[in-house]
Amino acid sequence: MLASAIIPAAGSGKRFGEKKQLKDLNGRPLIYYTLIPFIESTAINDIIIAAQKNDVDKIASVVDLIATEKKVKIIEGGDTRQSSIYNALAQTNSNTKYVCVHDAARPFVSRELIEKLIDALKTCDAVTVGHKSTDTLKEFSDGVVSRTIDRKKIWQVQTPQAFAKEVIVNAYELAKKQNILATDDSSLAEKAGYQVKIINDSSINFKITTQEDWIMAEALLRLKKNV
Repeated sequence: MLASAIIPAAGSGKRFGEKKQLKDLNGRPLIYYTLIPFIESTAINDIIIAAQKNDVDKIASVVDLIATEKKVKIIEGGDTRQSSIYNALAQTNSNTKYVCVHDAARPFVSRELIEKLIDALKTCDAVTVGHKSTDTLKEFSDGVVSRTIDRKKIWQVQTPQAFAKEVIVNAYELAKKQNILATDDSSLAEKAGYQVKIINDSSINFKITTQEDWIMAEALLRLKKNV
């Protein structure tokens, strides 16, 4: 079972204020923590990281910190997350059966979760991880609430997301032809007509987007270190 992991890491960090993927988090660049579970997972055969051109060498130095014989390829990403993943798909091994995509800014992904998603592909075309919304959700227009959404039907979706290779390749080719833009890869698979399975996950797997997220990540890593 050959699975390739794609890690889009070409973001400019506008919302955060700087490139967080290379910022030191408790002594190591953020992306270091993200990579480790994929390096350790026996379900992942190789890893492709999409980075900005001027960050390729920096990320290569992070990979050098990790003692591994697993193939890690660093390529130039695109102007958007979607174009970065499109570029990375072209670099996957011809024998790759599955593709797993994960945000570089989610450093608390676990090896167990990665392998759970890859294993789920035995019975479906695509799978994403998420959890049911616990908050009341409201739709609004011009600052006024127009309706309250039934939270029982709402899931908050995260990464990793995993796909049969032909599924994600077909989804991306369709998106390119029809100029479809999406905020996550499973949405492209849905638009291409594939059914996406969702797996509930209650682990800590948040995306670092704000400075407050960064403070939380620092605290969690210190806690893990002291356990």
